[in-house]
Amino acid sequence: MRKYRQALAEAGMRTVALGWLRGESIPNVDEANDAFYRRPAPLGGGWRNVLNLVLWNGFVLRWLWHNRRDIDLVHGVDFDSCLPAYVFSRLRRVPFVFDLYDKYTETRGMAGPVAAVIDTLESWVASKADLVLLADASRYEQHGLRPSSRIRVLENVPVSGHDLSYRAVQPQVPIRIGYFGVLEERNRGLEDLIAACTRSAGKVELHLAGYGPVAPLAREAARQHENVTFHGAMDVAAGLSLMSSMDVVAGFYYLTVPNHRFAAPNKYYEHLLLGRPLLTTKGTPPGDKVGQYETGWALDEGEAPILQWLADVGPAEIERRGRNARMKWDTEYENYYEENYAGFYAEYVRGRIAARRNDRVK
Repeated sequence: MRKYRQALAEAGMRTVALGWLRGESIPNVDEANDAFYRRPAPLGGGWRNVLNLVLWNGFVLRWLWHNRRDIDLVHGVDFDSCLPAYVFSRLRRVPFVFDLYDKYTETRGMAGPVAAVIDTLESWVASKADLVLLADASRYEQHGLRPSSRIRVLENVPVSGHDLSYRAVQPQVPIRIGYFGVLEERNRGLEDLIAACTRSAGKVELHLAGYGPVAPLAREAARQHENVTFHGAMDVAAGLSLMSSMDVVAGFYYLTVPNHRFAAPNKYYEHLLLGRPLLTTKGTPPGDKVGQYETGWALDEGEAPILQWLADVGPAEIERRGRNARMKWDTEYENYYEENYAGFYAEYVRGRIAARRNDRVK
């Protein structure tokens, strides 16, 4: 969302974000200008969060209606917020952008009649939205969509630079591995990564940053093992700066979550920007890409493959794959933000708002 908001701000438009503060400490939250639903709820709570989700949707709809005279366009992300955003957009006749980043039921392992109803609603809203944004071309298949003028693939590419000066990776032993992001349990392989690194103290240093259910495990591992450091929650700029000091960045996407078969994570693009090879999961889009372009390694799931990789990898190969990663960024993604976020997205929003205001004048 930061990229969308930055692009619109650069184009002279004001945005307000509606978010859910679940209880974790999140850096750089703009509580003065944005609006937040404040009800504790665990990440990955599944059915325990059903009531919370209903209340969250009510919060979104109430806030939108209360501020209806100031709203010219609504951008809803995933099924979490698409229903109140769509209802409001039609009541007020404002354009609605549906950002289908993840398939709701597949990220939560849902199945059966309830999942079928949610999938149907999600597809129905996508068919009614003025613009649908997909994170990767593979998502057409996942969501059962066909290419059209209403659908645009907008990859999760970071803004060029982030005030980072690129430095080629110069690995030594111990190898420095970094992870920055949500510390989700089970499905991101963090428990396996921590276990493998604590058993390989002479070969590797592990640096973890973020928030989520695995934070206590990361904190305890750092307390007990000198080669593990837990940095806590960090904002994007600080997190990327930390990752730029690593030799390898990690981002596993275990297939215990069906949605990971279509994973289009920011970590894939960040490893290209940083020129740091990515350690990820075999059988996922990031795994396929790092294998094809030799910008990292795709491993089977579990602790044993990580231990084997640590035993085999050397500084020269890390340096080569890091160099390949930065080359891929320079040739394909360096101007992506300017062309697609500041370009296509901001121009689309400006045009739709202008058209709506002209219709109201008439």
